[in-house]
Amino acid sequence: MKFGVAGLGNHAINRVMPVFREAGQEINAVYSRSIDKARKEGMKYNAKPFDNLDSFFESGDFEAVYIASPNFLHYGQAKLALEHGKHVLLEKQMTLKTEEAEELVELAGQKHLVLALGFHMRFHPAIREIHRIVRSGELGDISYITGMWASLSARSYDNPDVKWWREDDKVGGGAVMGTGVHVMDTMNYILGKYPDRLSSFREPLGHVIETTEHVTLQYGPTIVDVVASRAMKNPMNNLTLYGTDGTLVATGVFSTSVESSLLMDGKKIKDFRGVNVYKEEVRAFADLVQGKESHIATGRDGAMVVKMVNMAFEADRDTKAFKL
Repeated sequence: MKFGVAGLGNHAINRVMPVFREAGQEINAVYSRSIDKARKEGMKYNAKPFDNLDSFFESGDFEAVYIASPNFLHYGQAKLALEHGKHVLLEKQMTLKTEEAEELVELAGQKHLVLALGFHMRFHPAIREIHRIVRSGELGDISYITGMWASLSARSYDNPDVKWWREDDKVGGGAVMGTGVHVMDTMNYILGKYPDRLSSFREPLGHVIETTEHVTLQYGPTIVDVVASRAMKNPMNNLTLYGTDGTLVATGVFSTSVESSLLMDGKKIKDFRGVNVYKEEVRAFADLVQGKESHIATGRDGAMVVKMVNMAFEADRDTKAFKL
């Protein structure tokens, strides 16, 4: 399949674009606001460079587009892509507003096009194994799950290309946008459904760009805690599931690389190393376009995470909790 790439940030350049060939796909066109950057990155793939978005989509040189632009640009660029008949692989966060995400899902359906999200954790082999174990019933009834993806942030925002991460209306959140959305989607994926109820706490209270956020979700009889933070040194970043027939822990699972172990009732059952989750993500997107079975997050999955993030902000802002 021939792809265009819109948005040439570090994630696209260093993690995702290099795996397209390995995944059996081509990059034929690249778009950046900087034509020099588009030319530089395009040369690596023999891809035509563009600095005009309309010309990029009208070129006709690709069937699908990978959009890795800043969060606030996702809605407009994805809508334009769908209107030009392109399948869309969209980076998280899908959009900033829930209604915009839902509009993209509806538009993709009307156009009979694939819209999918870059939630790479679905391709971590430990998560895939947990997905299988949960469905097998080996853990019995799942009572409680907790997942954390945190770090001690050392990001510099002096570079104009990343300064949007400090602007409320452009990023839509802090730690929750950086890592929390991946944990949320992972919970939806392994449980095979969306939550019924949600509550949230964040620090600083009421700020759009938060440092630490804790979201509690209820999926029927299962209670889930999600934690995202930029203020933790050496966090474990584990995923733990407690069931009536056993406890399952994936160590260090929330990451951009695969270096994790799976423990059942305290006993190691498997190690996972070296899988490139982004290569598997691109393959899974191509599979979905071709009508094959795929584990990739759909547009509807992405829209649900947008809704969860926005509801978590509202729950914290409106202080839906009792003071003690």
